[in-house]
Amino acid sequence: MLDPVPSRIELYPSRILLVTGGGLHLLAGIAVAVCGLAPMLKVTGAAGIAGSLVWFGYRYGSRCGRGFIARIESLDGRWRLETGDGATHRADLIGGYAHPAIVILNFRLENGRRRSLTLLSDSADPDALRRLRVWLRTSRDADVADPP
Repeated sequence: MLDPVPSRIELYPSRILLVTGGGLHLLAGIAVAVCGLAPMLKVTGAAGIAGSLVWFGYRYGSRCGRGFIARIESLDGRWRLETGDGATHRADLIGGYAHPAIVILNFRLENGRRRSLTLLSDSADPDALRRLRVWLRTSRDADVADPP
C-alpha cells in the first residue's frame, strides 16, 4: 500500500547544511585572500562573503527566524508553510526532487513568489522524510504514466 504524504512535518536546522555552507563560505574567503586582486577589492570581497555567511546562518540556522521554514503541512493538494516567526504562507508544490540523502521541494506562494526547501537527513523526522520521498517519487511516476 502506498504511504500517503505526511500531513505535517516539523523541520529543524540541519547541521549538515550549516557545516557545508560554512565550509564553502570559508573556501570562498580563502580564494579571495590568495587571489591577486588589489587589497581594497579583497576587503570588499571578504566583507561580501562575511555578510553572505551571516545571512546564510540566520536563514537556515535560526529556528525562530523569519526566513526559516519551521513546519510544512499538506492540505488537500495545497501546502501551508509556517516560518520561524509564526507567519504562514499558502503554497502550491510545483516540483520536487527525492534522493536518499536529500529532498528538495519547490513551492509557489500565493503572492507569486517561489520558495525552495532543502531537507537533509537531520532536517526532520526520518520516517516523515522517508514517506515524503516515497510520495514524491510515486506521484511523479503517476503523472508521467497518465499523460493529459
